[in-house]
Amino acid sequence: MCGGFPAAQVTIRRHQGLVIMMRFFSQKGRFCRTCGTALLRDMTAKTCWQWWSPFSLIVFTPLTLLWNLFVHTRLRKLPPPAPGAHGPQPDPGAPLFSRPQVIGLLGPVGWYAVLLLSLTLAR
Repeated sequence: MCGGFPAAQVTIRRHQGLVIMMRFFSQKGRFCRTCGTALLRDMTAKTCWQWWSPFSLIVFTPLTLLWNLFVHTRLRKLPPPAPGAHGPQPDPGAPLFSRPQVIGLLGPVGWYAVLLLSLTLAR
């Protein structure tokens, strides 16, 4: 986004589950650590609370979050962009678990917790 280097070629994803349909978003590009982190936090935060369809809750939201976790690992390995070698950078904002949208994770995480508990008790 800013043209800074070093940068990594990644695809950051977002999923939006509506009651009877779903939408998938992705942003491909070469991102420096700061720009990639800003976009990743924004798209992941939106995914956390937009899972309002059954398939989104069970399948697509967890897969999108896992994908973004792998991308986050790649971005964290990059050193900060070289000073003076880039344009304006977006503010990464607060970390994901400091944002109010993370409360939306209670749905998918709770569903899997109930499933695991019921499987454990069924034995």
